[in-house]
Amino acid sequence: SQPKLSLRSSRTSRGFRDVVLDPECVMRRLRCGSQESLLSAGCVSSLELTMDQSVIIKPVHSSLLGQDYCFEVTTSTGTKCFSCRSAAERDKWMENLRRAVHPNKDNSRRLENVLTVWVIEAKDLPAKKRYFCELCLDDSLYARTSCKLRTDNVFWGERFDFSSLPSVSSVTLHLYKDTDRKRKKDKSSYVGLVNIPVATVTGRQLVEKWYSVSTPSTSRGKSSVPTVRVKARYQSIVILPMEQYKEFAEYISSNYLLLCSTLEASISLRAKEELAAALVHILHSTGKAKDFLTDLMMSEVDRCRDNDQLIFRENTLATKSIEEYLKLIGQKYLQDALGEFIKALYESDENCEVDPSRCSTSDLLEHQANLRMCCELAFCKILDSYRVFPRELKEVFASWRQECGNRGRPDISERLISASLFLRFLCPAVMSPSLFDLMQEYPDERTARTLTLIAKVIQNLANFSKFGTKEEYMLFMNDFVERQWSSMQRFLQEISNPDGLNHTAGFDGYIDLGRELSSLHTLLTELDQSCLLKLGPLPRILRDVSSALSNPGGVSTVGGVSVSSPEPQRLQGSPAPSSSYSEPNENEAAFEMTNGGRREGPELTNESRSLSLVDLQDSSPSDGLDDGQWHRRTGLLPLSFQNPVYHMTSTSPRQPQQQADATPSDGSAGSQGNADDRNAVATKPAFLTQMSVGLGGGERGDRMSAMSSSSSGEEYSRRALSLTDTLTGESR
Repeated sequence: SQPKLSLRSSRTSRGFRDVVLDPECVMRRLRCGSQESLLSAGCVSSLELTMDQSVIIKPVHSSLLGQDYCFEVTTSTGTKCFSCRSAAERDKWMENLRRAVHPNKDNSRRLENVLTVWVIEAKDLPAKKRYFCELCLDDSLYARTSCKLRTDNVFWGERFDFSSLPSVSSVTLHLYKDTDRKRKKDKSSYVGLVNIPVATVTGRQLVEKWYSVSTPSTSRGKSSVPTVRVKARYQSIVILPMEQYKEFAEYISSNYLLLCSTLEASISLRAKEELAAALVHILHSTGKAKDFLTDLMMSEVDRCRDNDQLIFRENTLATKSIEEYLKLIGQKYLQDALGEFIKALYESDENCEVDPSRCSTSDLLEHQANLRMCCELAFCKILDSYRVFPRELKEVFASWRQECGNRGRPDISERLISASLFLRFLCPAVMSPSLFDLMQEYPDERTARTLTLIAKVIQNLANFSKFGTKEEYMLFMNDFVERQWSSMQRFLQEISNPDGLNHTAGFDGYIDLGRELSSLHTLLTELDQSCLLKLGPLPRILRDVSSALSNPGGVSTVGGVSVSSPEPQRLQGSPAPSSSYSEPNENEAAFEMTNGGRREGPELTNESRSLSLVDLQDSSPSDGLDDGQWHRRTGLLPLSFQNPVYHMTSTSPRQPQQQADATPSDGSAGSQGNADDRNAVATKPAFLTQMSVGLGGGERGDRMSAMSSSSSGEEYSRRALSLTDTLTGESR
C-alpha cells in the first residue's frame, strides 16, 4: 500500500538516532512559526506547521509499519512519520502539535470523528489457506489484521479504534489470501472487498453484520459467496467551547456520588459502562478521581456490610468505574509487567494442558511442569511490578485502606485491592491479551488454553484460596499457591503503601476533556429524564448544553446567562473545580453540591474567564513560569524520538490493492506488508528460550500499548469463558 516505500529498509537501513527534545522549546519554535527541525539536522531538515486545516496529524497503526507508537504529520510539503517510545508519549506529542496548529482549540466549537471496527471472522473461504484484511477509510489504508489460517472459519477477532478522523464516507475491507511466492500457482492473492457505507454504522451503538465479499470474478459452480462478520460504529461528536461546559463540569465534580446513587438501579449495564468511563476520564482530568473512587467504593462497602462476598462480584457503577480507571491509568503498567511474558507465550509452543480428558496420560507430567513454570514466571513478573506500579493507583488503594480502617473494617481493604487489581484487571488481561491491548492478535487455541489456566492459578492466589474437587486436575498447583500467599500479601501491602509515592511514575497520557463531557451529556440526555428529577439543577444544565449544541455560532444560555462563542483569552492559572455556584432559579439555589459532605476549592462564577481543557487539567504552561517550573507543573519530560520512520514528499493517500489487480506487484503491502511474520509458520521456539526466570527480567521501561481502552469480553463470548465463572468458581 506504499509502493515506493520499502518498509523493511525504512526500519533497518536509515541509521536511526535517538534525539532528546525539550517539548517546551519545540512548542515555542512551532508557535513562532520557526522552520527549525524537531529532529537533528541529519534526520529531517524541517517540519513546517501552519495554522490552517491543511495540516493532518494522526497516529499510524503498528500493523502497517511493524513498529509501535508512530504518528504521521502531513503538510503541503509532504508526509513525515515519527516513532515514539510509548503510546502516552505519542498522544502527548500529537496533542501538542495540534495545539500549535490550532491554538484556540478549547475555545472553539469542533467536530471529533471516531470509528471503532471489529474484524471478527470470515466464512466460506477455501480451506487450508491463510487470510488477512486491509482496512481502508475512503481508499486510504489505516490498518491490517494478522494473517489467520482457515479452520472451520477464519477468526481474527481484532479491534481497531480511530479518532480525530477527517470526514469519512465509507469503510472498506480488502480480503487477501496469503501466497507462497515459490509456487507458481499462487499468483493471485486478492480475494475481494467489503464496502460499508459509514451512514449504515453511524450512531452510538455498534452495528454487527455479516457482509458479502465482492470478488473480481466468481467461479462457476461455487455454491456460496464468502462473507465477513464485522462490528462497527462511526460517531461525529460535536464538542462545544469549554466555557459552555463549565457549569456541567462543576456539577459532575461536586455531585458524582449523588449522580451514581440516583442512577444505579435504573440504567442498563451498557449505560453503566459508558457512564463509568466518562466519569473516570472527566474526574481524573479535574483531579477528583481518587475521591470519586474512594467515595464510590466505601458506599459499596457500606451497602454490602452483611454480605462482604458480593463486593466486586456485581456489575455496579463502582466496579465498572474501577475497571475503567485501571485501564486508563494502568495500561503502561500492564505492558511493563506482563507484556514480554505474554509475547513470549504467544511465540512458544509449550503445551500446558493438564486436564486428563484433554491430553494423554503419558504427557501429563510434562504438561504439569510446563504450567507450573509458566505460573512461576507470571507471578514473578507481577511481584516485581511494584517498582513500576502507577502512583495514582497507589494513592487510590492507600485511600481505600485508610477509609476501611476508619470504618473499623481493616480486614476488608486487602480484599478490595486484590479483587480490583486481579479479578478486574490482571487476570482478565492474562486470559484475553488482545482485549487489553497487550497483543493485537487473538491467541490460537493452545495459547488461549494456557493463558486461561495461568489466569485461574493467579486468581486463586489473589483470593488466598486453593483448588478443590470441582477441578481435581488443578490440585497439583495447590502447593505453589500456598507457598506464594505470603508473597502476595507483601505485594498487596506494597502497592497500597502511602510511603514512597513520589518515587513512582504517574499517568502521562492525554485525555480530551471536551469529548468526554460531550459524551456524558449525550448519555444523560438519552436516559429517562424522570431519573434526573432528584438531581437538582442537572436537568436545566443539560438543557443549556443542548441549547448551545443546537445553536452553532450563535448565542446560547449557560447558567441563565447569555454567552456567545468566547474569544481566546490568556490563561492565568488553574483553579480547582468549584463545589458550588450561584443559581438563577430559586428552587435550584437551595441545592447544595457536595459529595459526602466534601466541599473543596474556590468558586468559579459565570463571570470567570473562558474555561479551557488545560484549565481543568492543570497542564498548560504559563508565561510567568520558567522552564523548570513548567516541567514540574506539567510532568512533561524531554521526549526521545527515533526518526524518521519514513518521509514521503508526495501527499497522495496510500492506495490499497484494487480488486481487479489479481497479481500484486512486489512493492505492494497487500502481498508483502508483514510477509516475514506471515511466512513464519514454522515451529515455535521453546518457551524457556523466550523468557528468563527471575525478578529482574523484562525491563521494557518505555514500551506501552495503545491507549484506546478495550471493551468488555462480550465480543468473544463464544470463545472465551466468563471470567467470573472461570476464575472464581473453584471450591475454597
